[in-house]
Amino acid sequence: MLHWLFGTPTGFVFLLVAGILVGLAIYALPVLLAWSLGSPYFLGITLLCLLLGWTVIGWIAALVWAMASGRDVAFDEEADDAVNADRHSHSRF
Repeated sequence: MLHWLFGTPTGFVFLLVAGILVGLAIYALPVLLAWSLGSPYFLGITLLCLLLGWTVIGWIAALVWAMASGRDVAFDEEADDAVNADRHSHSRF
């Protein structure tokens, strides 16, 4: 397996594509965090990451902004609130 991966042109192309995909995922991490946390500054974080993310300082600034500006709720709190609201809306007679 290692011979194919390191010793053939196909293995080299596979490593190259895998490396590019991992690099893009790391580069887009601030944008993905802003989206998943529901940040109201999603567009600004995205623009900062696209325009200045290639600098280390710009990427770190976008990452910190994304983590600091998210809604302060857990992922499952919305579902719990909906269940509790439904549970309390029924009258008890």
